[in-house]
Amino acid sequence: MVKWKEEMTIDASIDNVWSLFQDENIQKLMPKVEEHILLENSPDQLGAKHAQSYHEGNQLQTYIVETVGYEDLPEKKLKQTQFDMGQSFQVFYSFTLLKEGENQTRLIYEGTNKGKGLMGKAMLLSGSKKTRQQTVTAFMERVRDEALKL
Repeated sequence: MVKWKEEMTIDASIDNVWSLFQDENIQKLMPKVEEHILLENSPDQLGAKHAQSYHEGNQLQTYIVETVGYEDLPEKKLKQTQFDMGQSFQVFYSFTLLKEGENQTRLIYEGTNKGKGLMGKAMLLSGSKKTRQQTVTAFMERVRDEALKL
């Protein structure tokens, strides 16, 4: 299993940063996402399910992403999602926003990738820690940069 937890302070209001995690802005944070279609419930509640399609190399992959944690309070925002990536991985993401001031927000990004079966576990073990860290850092920087544009 691969785990990560990173934090960053963003010079933008909690509401501006939070808006980036709403369905209509998904491609700003995840540019590879081609489609993000609500299947069940409403997008701002626990149990929401989306069909999310994105390009992995030359292939278009589609996964069912479920919201397993959701809070929208004035001082704290939380969105947690999970999905199975084929037969290989179970993926969990958690995005927590904490209000540190009128124009400062702490972003906490954490998650896990669990291998399913021998093939998935072997693929995780063979992956580069440096590449994984670069992916996490790049995502956090994208959140910061997009929030500063608002």
